[in-house]
Amino acid sequence: MVTTADRAAVDRVLQSGWIAPGPERRRLEEDLVAYFGAGRTVATTSGTLALFLALVGLDAPAGALIAVPTYSCVALLDAVRLAGCRPLVVDVEPDGLTMSPQSLRDASDRIGKPYAAFVVHTYGATAALPDLAEICPNLVEDCCHSFGSRGPHGEHGTFGRVAVSSLYATKVFTGATGGLCWSADAEISERITSYTQASFRSSRWPRMTLTLSDMHAALARSQLSRLAQVRERRAWITNQYLAACPEALAPADLPDPGRLVYRFVLRCADEEERERLLGFFHLHEVDASRLTQRHELLHRELGVAPGYFPVAEATVARTLSLPLYPAMSDSDVQRVCDLLTKLPC
Repeated sequence: MVTTADRAAVDRVLQSGWIAPGPERRRLEEDLVAYFGAGRTVATTSGTLALFLALVGLDAPAGALIAVPTYSCVALLDAVRLAGCRPLVVDVEPDGLTMSPQSLRDASDRIGKPYAAFVVHTYGATAALPDLAEICPNLVEDCCHSFGSRGPHGEHGTFGRVAVSSLYATKVFTGATGGLCWSADAEISERITSYTQASFRSSRWPRMTLTLSDMHAALARSQLSRLAQVRERRAWITNQYLAACPEALAPADLPDPGRLVYRFVLRCADEEERERLLGFFHLHEVDASRLTQRHELLHRELGVAPGYFPVAEATVARTLSLPLYPAMSDSDVQRVCDLLTKLPC
C-alpha cells in the first residue's frame, strides 16, 4: 500500500534536487541498523544483488558450494552464479517449506560440504536455524518473505551471519525496487561496505554500482516506519481466514503471534482438488494463485533428478495461495472468508 506519507517522502527528495544515492539512502541504512540493534547495512538496487553482497561479505571462494532451497526464487541461483560459486540445491520441510536440515546433510554427504547457505524464511515461517548452522555455519538469512517476523531464535535476520531482504514492490515493505544486506560481524560488514565504494578494485569480484537511489530509499524509509501496522494488518487478515477455512485445508503452523504472514497457503489433498478450488475462486473474481510451479523448482532449473526433492515435488501440486496484503479492505477480506465457507471440497 502506497500512502500519502509515502508520496510526500518521495516528493521531498524530488524537490531537494538530489535523487542519486545520497543522504536518504544513508538514513535508510541507519534506520535498518537501528531496527536490528547493531551492525551495518547496505541498501542496494535489488534483492539478488543483496544476496551477491552477502557472498562478498563472507568472502566465498570461487567455485564454492552455496546451499539453496529448491522451493524458492531463481534469484538465489543468479546470485550464486554472479559470485562465481556453485549451487547445492536441497529439499524443504513439509510444513514451513523452509530448507530441510536432513536434506542439507544428505546433499553435503553426497556432493560436498557447502561454504554457505541461503536460508529463506518461506512465506514468513521460521527455518530450522540451529540445525542448519550445525551443518553449515555460514548462514545467510533471506527475509524477503518475513521481514518483521520474530521466531524462537529472535528477530528474523539476527541468527545468521548475514541477513538480506528484497524491497521489491510486492515485499513486506518496499522501495518499489531494491534490497538490503545487513551483518553484525565487523569483518563481513567491512567487506560488504568496501565493495560499494567507488575506489573498490578486485580481481576476484566483478565491479558493479549497487547502491539504492534516494527516491527509492525515501519510499522504503516511509514504509519501514509502518512495519508494526503492516504486521498487525496481516495478522488480522490471517485470523479471519483461519476462522473461515476448513480445517483440512488450513495452512501449517498458523497462527503464530511472532510471525509475519506473507502468504496464506491452502494445503489441498492433491492437484485435482487444487485446480477445482482455483477455478472456484477465479469464478468469483478472487485472485488465488498456484504459487511456485514444478518447472520453476531450482533443481529442475539445473536439470537435477527430482527424486532427491520429494517434498518440493509434492508441494507444488497441492498448494494454493489466497490474496493477503495490507491494502485489502475489510469487505475484500470478508468476501474471501465467505468463499472459504462455501468451498466445493
